Amino acid sequence: MAKKAKYKGDDGMDAFLDVLFNVIGILVLIVAFAALQSLETNVVREAYLGVKASDKKKLITIICAKRSCVELDQKDHVKMAENFHITIKNKFRSVKPKLSGKDWMSYVDIANKGALNEFFEKKSATLYNVSLLIYEDSFNTAGVVEVRGRKKGYKFRHLFFTKDEPISIGMSTTYVN
Repeated sequence: MAKKAKYKGDDGMDAFLDVLFNVIGILVLIVAFAALQSLETNVVREAYLGVKASDKKKLITIICAKRSCVELDQKDHVKMAENFHITIKNKFRSVKPKLSGKDWMSYVDIANKGALNEFFEKKSATLYNVSLLIYEDSFNTAGVVEVRGRKKGYKFRHLFFTKDEPISIGMSTTYVN
């Protein structure tokens, strides 16, 4: 009779490595799917430019883009046409800053020449709050606007936009802080 070969235990290690690599493969897939999911961002479909129901104050909307700022006054259609590209599509009105309008205040005008103080003197903090719409290339300018506005007593709310993203405008309840 022939002798049986002794079991050396290598099959146990191979099974363990198979399970280990399967688990690692599943984790890699989970991380890959999570990374793909995080690349998708939600787009702001509509910016509501109104005031909080319990707040008696009106709202000033200031848009900061390309290191400049301007008021978005929906009632002044001439000023809107001078300062913004306006598109109406599917019951949404979208605006994109022109930056060539005469009403734009540059960073230098805001920081040094007092153009912002003149603007705030026309609209008192006792009657108004500020909605600050900020494009990604003008955080410093918006910061100066907010610091000076808070010193004068304004409350602010913020909306952030990517470069060249149109702003879709509507009216509803907003909150300031």
